[in-house]
This record gives sequence, C-alpha cells and structure tokens, in this order.
Amino acid sequence: MRTSNPLQFHRGLNGILALQGKVQQYQLQIATGKRLTSAADDPVAAAQTLNIGERLTAIEQFTRNANLVDLRLSDQETALSNSSNLLQRTRELILRGKSRSLSADDRRFLAAEIRQRFDELVQLANTRNASGEYIFAGTAVDTVPFTAGASGAVVFNGNENVRQLSISEGRTLSEGFSGAEAFMGVRNGNGTFVMNVTGTNTGTGRLINDTLLNAAGFVPHDFRIEFTAAGIFDVIDDTTGTTVLSAQTYAADSAISFNGLSVAVTGTPAAGDSFTVTPSANQSIFATVRNAIDAMERDATSPALVAQQSFDFDRALTDIDQGLNRLVALRAAVGARQNTIESQISTNEDLTMQLKTVRSHLEDADPVAAISELARQSQALEAAQQAFVRVQSLSLFDYL
Repeated sequence: MRTSNPLQFHRGLNGILALQGKVQQYQLQIATGKRLTSAADDPVAAAQTLNIGERLTAIEQFTRNANLVDLRLSDQETALSNSSNLLQRTRELILRGKSRSLSADDRRFLAAEIRQRFDELVQLANTRNASGEYIFAGTAVDTVPFTAGASGAVVFNGNENVRQLSISEGRTLSEGFSGAEAFMGVRNGNGTFVMNVTGTNTGTGRLINDTLLNAAGFVPHDFRIEFTAAGIFDVIDDTTGTTVLSAQTYAADSAISFNGLSVAVTGTPAAGDSFTVTPSANQSIFATVRNAIDAMERDATSPALVAQQSFDFDRALTDIDQGLNRLVALRAAVGARQNTIESQISTNEDLTMQLKTVRSHLEDADPVAAISELARQSQALEAAQQAFVRVQSLSLFDYL
C-alpha cells in the first residue's frame, strides 16, 4: 500500500502534537500538583471529586451552624443562670421576711429589694444577642418578648416556636428555648396540686406539708377542707359536689389524706374557715415574684392576717422552688445540647479530613511518577521530531 507525502506529513505532525500535549500535561501536573487538570483526564474521578467538594461545602456550613447554635445557647445559659441567682436572692429575702421579729416597715424594705429583682428579671428575659435579636422571643426575634403593665403583670409577646439549624446531614438542633417555656409555663404548688387559704378565714389555721401519696389515685378535682365547727371539718369535692370525708376531728399538724394526697392544717382554725386543694396550673415566674412582693407589703394587723401572710410566704417559697427547678432543668438541657454540638463538630472535622484524603488520592499527582513520565514523553517527542525531519527528506526530488 502506497501513501502520499501529504498523508505521511499529516500523520507525523499529529504524532508530534500528541506528544507535545502529553509533555504539557505532565508539566502542568508538576506545576500544580494536580493529576486532574480537566475532567477529560479522568471523567469518573472528576465526578467523584465534584461530589466530594459539594459534601465538604455542606459540612463547612453545618459546622458554622453548630458554632452559631452554641453561641446562642451560651447567651441563653447566661441569662438563665443570672435569673436563677435573682430567684435565689428573692428566696433568701422571703425567708428573712418570715421572721415575726420584723416590723411592717422592715418587710417593706425587703419588698423594695424584691421589686428591684423583679425588674432585673424582666430585663434578663428581654436579653438580646450580639445580632440584636431577643433570645427568648421564639422566632419573633425583633419583638420585645416580655412587657410589664402598670399592675406588674407581665405579658409574653413572642411565640413558642424556636429556630432549627442543621448541624449535620439529617440532624437539626434548636438554638434555645422560648420565653414561654422558660418563664411562663411553670407549674405552681408542688407541681401536681396547690394549697390555698380562703381570704375570709378568721382563725389562724393554714395548710402545710403537701405530699402526693399515690399519683395513680390522684384525680384533678377541686377540693375544699371546710371547718363546720371548732375542731370539726369535712373534705368536699367541689368538682362533683360530694363529701369525701365527713365530721373529721381536727388535730393540728396531723395528715389529712384523700384523693391520693396528703396535707395538714396547723394553727387554730375557726368555725367557717376553709382551705382549698386544687390541681396545679401554669404560673409565670414573674407572677410568683409579684405574689411575694404583695405578701411582703401586706400589713398583718390580726392573728388571721398573720396566718395568711405566713401561708403566702410558704406558698411563694414553694413556687419559687418550682421556678428554680425549671431554670435548672433548662440549663441542664442547654449543657446537653452544647455537648452534642461539641461532639458533632468533632465528627464533622473527622469526616472533612476523610473526604479531603479521598479527594487528594483522586486529584493529586504523584510527583515522582509525573517527572518520570515527563522525561519519557520528552524523549519520545525529541525522537519523533528528529524522525519527522528525516522523513521530510525522503523524496526523489531531493536526489535530482
């Protein structure tokens, strides 16, 4: 088979150009350190590298989200810690106010300090983060979450939704707690039922020692302990209108058991005095502090009012303990979430390192192999160029 000179020249030139492309390819690999300089070098590896790059970008965003959640949880933990300190101080002031050696003026001084603690508590509940967002407003971060009216009643203006951020593939974490959960929805009394003294009582009796004996036997009804005569009382279920215990003999500080619970009456109740035991309800921490202020400012000018005030102090202490328990529980939850974040960030870092290692194996060049291939391809190119020069001279016209 004969070939024309133009065809020979064309084939020789194509071979030289292919070798030059190889030389340039290995030169570029040596210069950049990358084996994949274009998708054509290895389409499968290029696709895998692109997928790894997308996952690395997502993990980087997950880590930023985790750090942001951790920062916002820290803001809430600080506010909750300071709120706990305020409640603890209020508790100490109430304990001081219980002393019957104090005068009415002394208690008013204590009430003035509790008022300051109340204002500080509202300010803490309205804490902002570094971005100027209210941390306890739920998702309504631009709304002041708590406002106090002229009567001292505090209203929650935020919502109960909490923003969620992804900290890994398929895993989200809330950035904190709503103010409604932290400050508003606290169960009063012992968390199951709450005792109260009727304001029209004329004796010195008051309720003490609230104990839940049998949770399964407890029915959330309203009960009333009614003294029908001096030393005689009935227990009435006001929800159903039935008498549970009738004509019971009163003994101070002795347990009165019914409905799976136990309470006691101390002091000297008068005929017609009554006491109530009702299911616990949600009560804000602000209302608890306000009740303590009202009790502290009340002038106890009669034995009956002294008994009422003493009961109100006991009730305030019980409700404050419930508020403290709520804040402690939320702080514990914050700590648990921060531990989760720390663990997830560590996992993200490990996964990032693993993916970068795999990507390096796919796209990074082997310097030794690249230099060897460059030398081999350079020699082949030089030989091809010399051969092409010789082939160009193989013509009869060169001998004429």
